[in-house]
Amino acid sequence: MSRRKHRSAFDQVSEFDRGRIVANRDCGLSFREIGSRVGRNQTTVMRICDRWMQVGTANRRGRSQPPQCTSHSVTR
Repeated sequence: MSRRKHRSAFDQVSEFDRGRIVANRDCGLSFREIGSRVGRNQTTVMRICDRWMQVGTANRRGRSQPPQCTSHSVTR
């Protein structure tokens, strides 16, 4: 039986897992090997590592605009 836990389709990668991904990449592991260790797709691992190399952080991006406080029907 697989050790991988079942997640929803769009589960966020935790800060801890992002750190694990970057640390494993610094140790020379492949994207596929890191993905199998962390339980993520290798494309996700590649995207996080690319962001680390370009920006210097593995954090998620902030919002482009603040969330709306009211819905469209309330503002009418």
